[in-house]
Amino acid sequence: MTARLSVNSRFRVSWILFVSRRYFRTRRREKGHTASVLSVAGIAAGVMTLIVVLAVMNGFQLNTIRSILRVNSYHLRVTVHGDHTPDPRIERLLRDVPGVQSVVPFVDVQTVAQGYFSGIQAVTLRGVPTDVLSLDPSLKSSLHIVAGVFDLTHPGGVVLGTELARSLGVRVGDTVSILSVLDGAVAGRKPDFVVEGLFKTGFYDYDMSWGFISLTEAESRFGVSGDLVYGIKLDNRFADQEAAARITALLPSTAARNVSVESWRVYNRAIFGALSVEKTAMMLLVGLIFIVVGVNIYQSLRRTVYERTEDIGVLKAVGAPPLAIQLIFIFDGFFIGILGALIGTLLGLFLSVNINGVFSAIEIAVNALLAAGGPALQQAVGIRAGEFSIFSPEYFYLSSVPTQVVYGEVFGIFLFAMLSSVVASLLAALRVARIKPAAVLRYE
Repeated sequence: MTARLSVNSRFRVSWILFVSRRYFRTRRREKGHTASVLSVAGIAAGVMTLIVVLAVMNGFQLNTIRSILRVNSYHLRVTVHGDHTPDPRIERLLRDVPGVQSVVPFVDVQTVAQGYFSGIQAVTLRGVPTDVLSLDPSLKSSLHIVAGVFDLTHPGGVVLGTELARSLGVRVGDTVSILSVLDGAVAGRKPDFVVEGLFKTGFYDYDMSWGFISLTEAESRFGVSGDLVYGIKLDNRFADQEAAARITALLPSTAARNVSVESWRVYNRAIFGALSVEKTAMMLLVGLIFIVVGVNIYQSLRRTVYERTEDIGVLKAVGAPPLAIQLIFIFDGFFIGILGALIGTLLGLFLSVNINGVFSAIEIAVNALLAAGGPALQQAVGIRAGEFSIFSPEYFYLSSVPTQVVYGEVFGIFLFAMLSSVVASLLAALRVARIKPAAVLRYE
């Protein structure tokens, strides 16, 4: 008996799949395969677009987070309140904590600077040890020295961001006047600093408003009396809570009352929260494509059910249960979903990995078209041949588009695309239960 049920079950599934495949491949009345092709194309376009958009957003967000953590906030910030002199004992204690990669004492000075041009620029000068690049390898990898050297050993030496130096009109070897700002007022002109080098991080805010001086210069020239901060880099930034707990437990009881430990999650919660909201909103907006495509699949399969009314009547008359007939049309929608999701996933991954190559090909094609069109076309569009660039330095502060494919998100998009088509086909198949064989076959 069990064997007979098993055979019947396999037979039932096989004929359902057989009929469903025939319906999927057979040309429909009047419009042929147009509805199915449009449904598959809609699913593929939605999946491809969402994968590429999320890959680009992940690339920009991860670059932003990486720049913030490597250059500015660190993974943990241990602030010694009321002190601005590095304590070797605390540094040794912090370096001995498991998982700690580097420890850098620093202090930030909010100033304004004036160079060759008459205007002044707001600047954040970070006072760091003269050997900071050897203490913090990740900072060294993030600061690309484009001119001069990163040397803070000379008295009055400063290393500026490239955009800040351009705004001030200074180069390596020039001097800049730094004015200390205390409580919102200019305290007075300080001795000039000599530009030892220019760095570029690729993050505009830092390149435009940051500079580095030595801790000694920060104290002697600006009379720093604020809190000293120990910036800590971890092997794994997501282990910040455990490391913070270890540091708090290891600090002496007398020092712990004057020391606070802050994680990168807390210190940067405003910007990281904004990035998360931006990504969620973009996913919801692009995900609306699947709703539109789902409605299209629903209408298409409703029409299929209407066109196959006689077939449904015959199947019911010979004993096919309504659920089995509904599964025929559900599988039809499943075929549309899986085909469209598969095509969209492959195209999305290809574009995400090769997006800069695609942009380069577009630039080459457009410049070739401008060259073939001659001066008349170039004058009409206002671009000369060879000058067209999608990410022109005049408008964008980047040379390439960063992408980061998160395969868990890709799999989720694939499943959501299939789910939208299956749900649409399920709703369309509900009409099958209302079809009566006697009413359909009465005049046949």
